[in-house]
Parts: sequence; C-alpha cells; structure tokens
Amino acid sequence: MPRDRHVLHDAYALAIISAAALAVAYTIRWEVPLASAVVFVSLLWASSLSVIVLRTTVVVMMLPVMMACIIKYDAGTSAILAMLGGISIQEFRIIRENNSPYLTGLKLVLNRAITALCAICAWLAFHAIWPGRDIALGNFRFVAAAGVSGLVWVIVSGIIVNLQILLSKPVFRFRVDPSIVLNSVSSVVPSIVMGLMAAAVYEYGGLVAFALAELFFISNKNYTQRALVQKENAEQINCALARIIDSKDHYTAGHSERVAQLASYLAEACNLSRGDVERIAYIARLHDLGKVNIPQEILTKPGELTESEFAEVKKHPGWGAELIRGMDKIYNDRDYRAILDHHERYDGTGYPFGRKGKDISLWGRILAVCDAYDAMTSERVYRAAMTKDAAREELTRNAGTQFDPRLVQLFVSKVQG
Repeated sequence: MPRDRHVLHDAYALAIISAAALAVAYTIRWEVPLASAVVFVSLLWASSLSVIVLRTTVVVMMLPVMMACIIKYDAGTSAILAMLGGISIQEFRIIRENNSPYLTGLKLVLNRAITALCAICAWLAFHAIWPGRDIALGNFRFVAAAGVSGLVWVIVSGIIVNLQILLSKPVFRFRVDPSIVLNSVSSVVPSIVMGLMAAAVYEYGGLVAFALAELFFISNKNYTQRALVQKENAEQINCALARIIDSKDHYTAGHSERVAQLASYLAEACNLSRGDVERIAYIARLHDLGKVNIPQEILTKPGELTESEFAEVKKHPGWGAELIRGMDKIYNDRDYRAILDHHERYDGTGYPFGRKGKDISLWGRILAVCDAYDAMTSERVYRAAMTKDAAREELTRNAGTQFDPRLVQLFVSKVQG
C-alpha cells in the first residue's frame, strides 16, 4: 500500500467493495432478458457521454434508464447493470490524471461498488412501498415509491462519497458536505419523472420504443448541459473583461457593475422582456471595453483633456464594439450596437457616428442615461461626485438633447440609483 495513503480510506473502500459484492451475490436472480440487459447497459453508456460535471450529474443521468429495471427486475440484476453501464472513459481519464495506478484501480472498483449499493438500496426502497412489478402511473403509492427510490439513490451515494472524501485527507475531520447530495437532489425530480415515463414505454411499447425514448431524453439532456456550460463560460469571460476595464482606473472601479444594475432597472421600466433585461445588464458591464486601448495617462489625467486626447477617448465605443464583434459565439449584433451607440446624443451631436434620435439603438440610449448618471454620482480624478438629486436634475435638463426624453422620464421616476 502506498505510504502517502490514509489507511482508513483504503479500509473503508475495501469494506464498501466487500459489502457490494455480498449484496449483489445475495440478491441476484438475473430475471432480465439478454436483449433488455444489452439495451440498458448501452443506454447507460450513452448517458455517460453527456455527463459534464461527473460527481453531481452521473446519478440523475442513470435514474431514467434504471427506473424500469428497478421496477421490473430483481435487485442484484439492477446492481450489475448499473455497475456495467456506469463505466465511462471520462471517469477513467479523470481518475487516472489525479491518482497513482494503485489508487486509480481502487477508485474505479469503489465507484462500481457504490453504484451497486445505490441500485440495491433504491430497489429495496421502491419495493418496500410498492411490492409488485406492474406499472401503475395513476396510483399515488406507485409514484411515491419511485420518488423515494430516486431520493434513496442520491442520498446513499452522497453519504458514501462524502465519507470517502473525508477519509482520503491526511487528517480526518468529520464534516458533512451537503452539496454532494443537494446538487443531485435538485435534479432528481425530473429524472424520476422521465424514469417513470420510460418505464411505462418499456412496459407497453416494448424495448425498441423504450430505447428511442431514452435516446431522445439523453440527447436533450446533453444539449441542455452543454448550453449551460457555454453560458457559464461566457459569463466568466464577460466578468473577466469587466474587471480588466475597471482595473485601468481605480476612480472608475465598480462603474461597469453599477451601470449594469442601473441598465437592468431602466430596461424593466421600459417593460422589456426578462431575457432582454438580463442581456442588457450583461453587455452593460462591457460598455467601456474600448478604454483598454486608451493610454493610462489620458484616463487618469486630473486636468482638462487636449483636443487630441479627447479624440482618442472618443474612439473607445468603436474599439469596444469591434473587440466583441470578434467573439460572435458570445455576443450578437444588439450587443455590438449597444456598446457602439452609448455615447451618441439624441440630438445627433454625439460620437462616434453622430446618430440621432431613434437611429440610436434602444440599448445604446439606455446605456447612455445610466452611464452618465453613474459618472456624475461617482468621484473622478478631475472632479467631486454630484449628489443623486443633482445628477437627476442634470439628466432632466439634457433630455431631448443628450438623452432620450422618454428614458430620462422613466429613469427619474422609477429607477432608484
């Protein structure tokens, strides 16, 4: 045994493996037809391909496939099919990258044992409430049995994994990590529903219909998960860019986030859709992205800018818009126009193109109001901050010239900056 391993961890792992082996040996009857067994395992392998966050999603991805097996067949068979179907290249790669060959083998076998115990516990929970093997979706007791079965699976898995993690540390300190269970519990209800629907298809439509229904669910889940991951990655990129903008000038630190908040409030006052409200806040964080190309000495100059210096500043909306145009997987044309237009004036005397009135995009006009308000109420290197009342008066005074008068009216009456 490697000297860097905690002996309790390995003893615990071997105990779980032994318990699983005994449980399977005691409960197996192998009631499942061979064709059904092959389909179950194949579908579980297919579902593993869509697992992106291994620990939190693998359980809920197995349930829609395993529910039919738990209902129709014996506990030992359910455990063996779950063990075989739970094997994935992704799991092997992740474990091998972070562990020695000895520990890689131990963890792979341990994970199979955990899956077997979860399947057996889920089977026992289901049949303790619903002793039969028939499908009765209209019966509350049957549905409750399925719900309890799914919860038992994720809870047993969470408890075993939590103890495994604690025992793998050099110093054992007992601490329950509820996220290991809660992350799966939060997704288990739709998986149980899908499992019940799939079990009904298996019972009344046959094996082929069951396989097709499961493949549809797996592909849909895969698409949803990848879309969520892409969204999270895009948000991280967006936040990183916003922090880069604010780091250019400590006087404007937090400006982008405040403008984003104000823009969301004003967009709500305009009765824009929830998606548009969230998106305008998203892009508002980058409205000054083009300032990364402006020399630091100009941005932090305490005195009045020269004509040539101000000409450089006036380029930043175009620079920022072009920077996001190169990331068309994350940003779209409305985002581009919002950044490009946020220094245009309602009377046509703004920059960079001198657009006028409704030729300025709505998002650009919203950002213009919110950007100006936060700039006025924030301390800058060249002046002190205005009071909120004074800033609102300034917005009102410039309504129709610098700002869209309708947006100013909405901002002053409904936005609490």
